[in-house]
Amino acid sequence: MRKTTAVASVLGLTTLALAGCSSAPQTAEQCGREAVSDPVMNAVEVSGEFGTEPVVELPASFVTDDAEHADAIVGDGPVIDSASQGVVFDATLFDGGSGTEIPITAYAGDPTQVIGLSNIYAQIPGLEDALQCATEGSRVVASLGADGIAETYAQQIVQFASQYGLDVDPTNMVAVVDLQRVLPAAADGQPVYNDGFGLPSVVRAPGGEPGVIVPDGAAPDEQVTQTLLAGDGAELAEGDTVTVQYTSVSWSAKAVSTSTWQTGQPTTSTVDQLPEGFADALEGATIGSQVLTVVPGDGDATVSVIDVLGAVPAA
Repeated sequence: MRKTTAVASVLGLTTLALAGCSSAPQTAEQCGREAVSDPVMNAVEVSGEFGTEPVVELPASFVTDDAEHADAIVGDGPVIDSASQGVVFDATLFDGGSGTEIPITAYAGDPTQVIGLSNIYAQIPGLEDALQCATEGSRVVASLGADGIAETYAQQIVQFASQYGLDVDPTNMVAVVDLQRVLPAAADGQPVYNDGFGLPSVVRAPGGEPGVIVPDGAAPDEQVTQTLLAGDGAELAEGDTVTVQYTSVSWSAKAVSTSTWQTGQPTTSTVDQLPEGFADALEGATIGSQVLTVVPGDGDATVSVIDVLGAVPAA
């Protein structure tokens, strides 16, 4: 057995080519996750506290052609069951042959650094099976397989390592991922009856993504807001950092202008930094809610459907 060699820097996943109503199952077992007892993964020893840089020992010349995974720590939080979800995570890659360590995150403990899973999978597709049905609070160890890292991201890993005189093989990497937060893909509140005469209607795909049907009449002259789903989470407070999914549609064109669902990246910011009209629309909203708001503008109005996924109180 041998210990890995650490690189004294951080390779930030969020800087590397990120793309700009179903609730998750309550447990990993309900989602379909099973304990993995693959003998290859059992040979990988991982130590260190959750949320800190792991210490990994690999067998000499460790090689796996196929993606495999195991849970070093099993959390009891929300479950990942959709690539549309956002997560806060820490991760480190290890070269299977040399043991060289490639940090992906800074292990800074910042709960506001939410990244869309679809964007993570686009760069590290070998993590998709490894994280499916994993729970918040888990430490997942994954051998990514020969095709586990996308070509463009692999090139950046190699370039990063070369700055320190190190050689790495992106076709033979092991990842250790700590799932700090797992957010839902969509609002999971209870439906609220609204008298929506003259206002857009909303339909939802099985995964929760909203579709907006804009009526043929004129848009309202003043901002109008309705709660479509009432969440049972905490009410948003001033200064909170909130994570939302939203779709915005032009009233006149009846076409999507902006959608976090399409970019794969939920928006995380304080409420006052969200698009125009969102702060008023979300006043008094609770986590888990879905809100419809129509914001008049110069010559047109914007219809937005906002799903409130989570919030971090101001420090």
